[in-house]
Amino acid sequence: MRAMRHPLLILCLVAALGGCDDDPSPAAALADAAAPDASADVGAVDGAPDTGAVAPDAAVDAALPANQRPRPQPGFAADVTAPAGWRWAHGLIHMHSVHSHDACDGDPKPGGQANAECLRRFRAAQCHNRFDFLLLTDHPDSFADIEFAEAFLPEPGDTWVPDADAPLANRIACPDGHEVLLAAGSEGDLMPVMFREKPPRELLRMATPEGVAGLRAAGALVFQAHIERFTAEGLAPLGLDGIEIYNLHANLDPRGALQQLGEILPDLTGWITAGDEGPHADLAYLAVWRENPLALAAWDGLQVFGPMLGFAGSDIHENVPFRPAPDGDRIDSYRRLGGWFSNWLLLPEGPVTWEAVRAALEARRLVIVFDLMGPPEGLAVWAEGPAGRLELGADAPFAPGHTLHVQPPTAPAGAEVSVIAWRVDPAGARQAVQQTELSAAPAPLAVPIEQPGAYWVEVVQVPHGLTPELGADYARFVRPMTWIYTNAVRLMPAP
Repeated sequence: MRAMRHPLLILCLVAALGGCDDDPSPAAALADAAAPDASADVGAVDGAPDTGAVAPDAAVDAALPANQRPRPQPGFAADVTAPAGWRWAHGLIHMHSVHSHDACDGDPKPGGQANAECLRRFRAAQCHNRFDFLLLTDHPDSFADIEFAEAFLPEPGDTWVPDADAPLANRIACPDGHEVLLAAGSEGDLMPVMFREKPPRELLRMATPEGVAGLRAAGALVFQAHIERFTAEGLAPLGLDGIEIYNLHANLDPRGALQQLGEILPDLTGWITAGDEGPHADLAYLAVWRENPLALAAWDGLQVFGPMLGFAGSDIHENVPFRPAPDGDRIDSYRRLGGWFSNWLLLPEGPVTWEAVRAALEARRLVIVFDLMGPPEGLAVWAEGPAGRLELGADAPFAPGHTLHVQPPTAPAGAEVSVIAWRVDPAGARQAVQQTELSAAPAPLAVPIEQPGAYWVEVVQVPHGLTPELGADYARFVRPMTWIYTNAVRLMPAP
């Protein structure tokens, strides 16, 4: 998140997450903001964040209002029901560590050594959120200057994949025995991920078809981030593997949708003026979230040229140096921001391996889940037709007789949920072909595929179940929000 370059972005984040004292104005929040101190550090204690304060016992927790209690640790993706023969694995794409020059409050390597506290928070956050994989994308300014093995942030207890002589990944060891598969990449003019070897420095700043080819030669899948800056026509010649269809940055960047920013600011104002009566700090995202219309339009347009992976970019740096939120954690912590949304992959049943993650990305078996509203329990999307079953992300020539099948996810208690099946036609225009309001026990949906197109599903939720944690002004934040975006089953005319 390029927060330090945009004062308005900083203002919004402070207002949303930092809270304020007597003066509720955003200007006062900026004036009172201070660099984080030891109370803002987050470490690993049995896989949970350590805010530096004494942990309250259960009786004290129960006495606190719901909007001030610690939120439960997320569950494991492997425990979430997936289609038969598959399992879920979830993680983050587009992440920055001590190997990005603008991470860790702009001081990622004091004295030439990795910022130990920032790295500790980084690792603890991945374990706390129980991610299965993490695709790092450190900036070329720093990434190009390190040895390839350093990019994986190895520490004692971790495991190289396959070995330290030619690493593909590092398995971060968590205190509870869980492991997080970490692969190396870089965000420059493009965003290549899952390198097999370190590419030449110049390729990291070469957003051309030749640059993409060079990065692929280093074993990378080549993605593009910050799609609010691009169009489908401009991206198509690059031959990318995937694009970012959601990034928090786009919600707050005035270079994007100004109308959207105008909608967000009143919610942020409501958040900051609520004080202790306002929402839980971990739910601040509800004030900011809006879809990224420019990115979605580019994704739709790219479906004309061929299959295209859509994913969510977390883009976390820990570089918004303001006072901690009321819970003592940084307002922009790896733990907090990492828990807002993630990418869920369908993998074959079994362990989470580098090869399985790579294959799922290549096959576009990915759904974006805004995790604050719950996991995708029971979700399944596929097509059936003359050639048999086509899984999520499949690409095949259009033929009459196909049906899109959707098994909706089980919603959290009290939530209102609807499912929208979208069709992107061969010209790149998107239309809703079916919209269904769901009951508490949603039945499978069958959508006839009568015309060629790329078919994907959006699940929308009104998160009434979060109301107790949203404080007095809950009505402002309990509204229809995208809970899940799936990738497309693409059935376009044969070339």
